[in-house]
Amino acid sequence: MSERWEKMDLLQQFTEHIRTLDAWEPDEPVIVAVSGGVDSVVLLDLMGRLPEDVKPNIIIAHVNHHLRGISDDEESAVRKLAERYTVPVYVHHWRKEDHPDSGIEKAARDIRYSFFKEIAQRMGSRAVLTAHHKDDQVETILMKLVRGSALEELKGISAKRSEGTVTIVRPLLPFTKKNLISYAEQRQLRWAEDESNASVKFTRNRYRQTILPLLRSENPAVDDHLIRFTEDLDSLLSLSAPCVEEWKKDILSFDNDALYIMVPALKQADEALQRRVLSSGIKQWSSKQSYTLGHKHIQMIIDWLKASSPNTTLDLPGGLTAERMYDRCMIRKKESDSRYEIESENEIEKKLAVGQWIELEDGSSMGLLTYESFRSRESSQNERHLYLGIPLQSTPLTIRHRHNGDRMTVRGMTGTKKVKDIFIDQKIPRKDRERAWVVTDSTGRILWVVDLKESALSLDPRTDTISYVLVYERM
Repeated sequence: MSERWEKMDLLQQFTEHIRTLDAWEPDEPVIVAVSGGVDSVVLLDLMGRLPEDVKPNIIIAHVNHHLRGISDDEESAVRKLAERYTVPVYVHHWRKEDHPDSGIEKAARDIRYSFFKEIAQRMGSRAVLTAHHKDDQVETILMKLVRGSALEELKGISAKRSEGTVTIVRPLLPFTKKNLISYAEQRQLRWAEDESNASVKFTRNRYRQTILPLLRSENPAVDDHLIRFTEDLDSLLSLSAPCVEEWKKDILSFDNDALYIMVPALKQADEALQRRVLSSGIKQWSSKQSYTLGHKHIQMIIDWLKASSPNTTLDLPGGLTAERMYDRCMIRKKESDSRYEIESENEIEKKLAVGQWIELEDGSSMGLLTYESFRSRESSQNERHLYLGIPLQSTPLTIRHRHNGDRMTVRGMTGTKKVKDIFIDQKIPRKDRERAWVVTDSTGRILWVVDLKESALSLDPRTDTISYVLVYERM
């Protein structure tokens, strides 16, 4: 920040920032989302004190989630704020009977934004203002870094984001929570405290209360460094975007039903560019289909296309499948497949052919590669390998959960042993035994109780008779 900026009070800084945002015209209606917490109360007060040449017509939108005992009190406080600032207020009630059994945080967010956009469209407003601030930005960036998000997703919270005819505007992003509380105290504003902010069962609260304070003790400037990192990354992505778009023309095409990859063209690109092209293309294609493929799955597709032969398939999450047909790969919604036999909730069987990868229900994946293909690829730290010298007629392999009476020959032992006894010896909890994966060959012989025991058919990786490698990648 400039020395001039530092000498301003928060209202002056906010006013200057609003001028640079250029998100509305004077007297134009804007929707201000007010929860009743300190952040939104400060935003409302600052908006109400803007100079006339940038001040819009303010309309308050509030959602009563009926999640906490004080939800009605918060609604009452927001209505009093509307009276104080002489502005209209619209309230939406999200009744308890409409709450989902799981994923309530995401559902609540979806309800809020849907209501805000509805009010904006009804009132002829182009802008919905939310009270996200600098601390929210830092927490979001750090959570995405730890989660392993794709590069394009590491930019954090945007100051302005278009959603159809409405723009979501975050005018408090330059200001810290400390700035907002200090302003609220000076102005003697009243706000509600959300007791759920103290609960560490929520991911953001753990970062806010534990992880970030520790990082700040190591370097007080860590917040600014994280934000600068995402700004630099955004600049680099913007510079590379024209190159990515040019490569996409040669590599990708799609329609409503499928995304098509030209394999030779993809292989001509550097691997980093391959990831960017596929990530951009899949995001563009799946935006209307609501499919989600993360960085791990994009890398899985690239590795598979490197090692696979024509007429092989790769199972992907969200009911998608990738099918390679010579020089072209097609990603589409999986059709009914007779290779999958589902006898009961715990009786799932999947067939795995040479050159194929499949995604398992727990998010892990397995691939069966020729030894030559395996040696030409880079392994990740999350992988486990089973080296096999079996003939081709012993494939496809079957991946399933255990059956009653399962027995196997254990590497280094004579005779056979019950899989049940292996679980007991390894002190595997009963619930985990039902989720454990068992791999058999085409004759039903157990080759591997994954991550626990290999059969006598497995080989030492230094053996020169290896024909195939079974790769298991954990979630």
